[in-house]
Amino acid sequence: MPKTIYHTQLNSPWGPVLLVGTGKAIYACEFVDGKNVSNLLARVQKQNCDSLVREDLTPLAAAVDGLNRYFLGEPEVLDHPLDLLGTQFQNEVWSALRKIPLGGVATYGDIAARIGRPGGARAVGQACGANPAVLFVPCHRIVAAGGKLGGFAGGLALKEALLRHEGVNFR
Repeated sequence: MPKTIYHTQLNSPWGPVLLVGTGKAIYACEFVDGKNVSNLLARVQKQNCDSLVREDLTPLAAAVDGLNRYFLGEPEVLDHPLDLLGTQFQNEVWSALRKIPLGGVATYGDIAARIGRPGGARAVGQACGANPAVLFVPCHRIVAAGGKLGGFAGGLALKEALLRHEGVNFR
């Protein structure tokens, strides 16, 4: 019997968010303002070829509740189990990103050093760009050396808004 993967959209202060997963793990969480949601769901379907993908909030209720508390500014740690498809390196980076505390930041070089890959800052940046579960894997907490924002798939304005929401102040 094929596994069922569920999805739902939530409204955040920064635009709509698509959440994809099962009752046990999150597969993806992306800001979808202006993006083609059906393309994102097709990607999930392709990665899980024998699965059914359908819209249903119920199996994702715990993650949705956590996201909604985060959106309201409650100190929420989004530590739900994840089932992310990536390379071993990407998974090492994503695991290290999950250890950055709410309100904290690290540099690309910091993460490279933490995973035993000094000099791998650029590769860490690429892994951040491939992150399928924004907020659960807080790649927005990564800044460039010198404290500049660096890149973010959702754009620098969104990255700055998320960091300010978490209490990080910029000059």
